[in-house]
Amino acid sequence: MTEVIQRLHHGVLELTLNRPDKRNALTEAMYSTLTEVLIAAKSNDEARVVLISGQKFCFTAGNDLKDFMEHPMEDNDAPVLQFLRAVADFPKPIVAAVNGPAVGIGTTLLLHCDLVYSGESTVFQMPFVNLGLVPEFAASYLLPLKVGHVKAAEWLMLGKTFTPQEALNAGLINEVFGDENYLQAAHQQAQLLAAQPTQALQATKRLMRQHYMSSTLQAIDEEARIFQQRLKSAEFQQAVAAFFTKKSS
Repeated sequence: MTEVIQRLHHGVLELTLNRPDKRNALTEAMYSTLTEVLIAAKSNDEARVVLISGQKFCFTAGNDLKDFMEHPMEDNDAPVLQFLRAVADFPKPIVAAVNGPAVGIGTTLLLHCDLVYSGESTVFQMPFVNLGLVPEFAASYLLPLKVGHVKAAEWLMLGKTFTPQEALNAGLINEVFGDENYLQAAHQQAQLLAAQPTQALQATKRLMRQHYMSSTLQAIDEEARIFQQRLKSAEFQQAVAAFFTKKSS
């Protein structure tokens, strides 16, 4: 099974997470594939917009914990970090279509997308602290900027789940649609972006992000450094043991 489906259609490069039996949990191999695709898309004039989605019942459950334990993030060249930097610095518009579980990176990824459309059944969560870890993907920097400190603290420190309407009210996503319509809506908006003058579109994205891009990349690296330390902590080891015990029971 192809775990990342690629389709280039009318200027929109569609990337579909396709590991439904594991709720699209991301592996090291999937991160490597996504990074390679994004790097190639930067210089492909036919790919004017990227659209990221999963299945209607699930966007992504976050990292595959078993795979993550087998391939820990030990250095700054880890595939997951290469992916984070590739997305953060991607010069073309990124649209996301989400529904069902959007856990961990399934939510933090949205901070780097230009347009985000959700189905009504999406469940957002960033349970890093719950696992004895810290946020990633510059969430500790970007989320307070986007939704304010107190809401960011609620979502990051308590690891609370939140609804599409809460995400919309906080400014994290653009619109909420029915589960049968959210993907079509995201496609339509991606096509509208792809029809825009390409150079003006990319210049606008660059101008919008230039004032905080260096801080974003710095936050990704700083979070990764502390994240790596937390992977060796007793808190994380206990959380992992509890997770696998619960899963096997």
